[in-house]
Amino acid sequence: MHEFSIVEALVQRILSEVRKQGDPRVDAIHFRRGSAFSEPALVQAFEVLARDTPLEKARLEIEILNRDFTCPRCGHSQVVQSDDLVGHMFVCPGCGYVEEIDEAHDLELLSVRVA
Repeated sequence: MHEFSIVEALVQRILSEVRKQGDPRVDAIHFRRGSAFSEPALVQAFEVLARDTPLEKARLEIEILNRDFTCPRCGHSQVVQSDDLVGHMFVCPGCGYVEEIDEAHDLELLSVRVA
């Protein structure tokens, strides 16, 4: 699962910074995810990776940024959701044009609040 490795990198970054501050408990973590990045995958990966760390009880605040697609061939336009992807590919329902979607750019850490 590609999303897992993206979340893992962010969690490791957060843990590294938290440990520099003496391992305070983290109250909340604010993410911005693109509409093509699966929110259930984000939450599930975070829960697994945060277990037994200062992040375990942190509340996730997740903001969504729509990833718009306009087909260069037929002009079809829509917001791309994670369910619209086949692997990392979006297939235009209007004409079959295929475009690779890199979800790594669709998850951003905005803030971390500690106790």
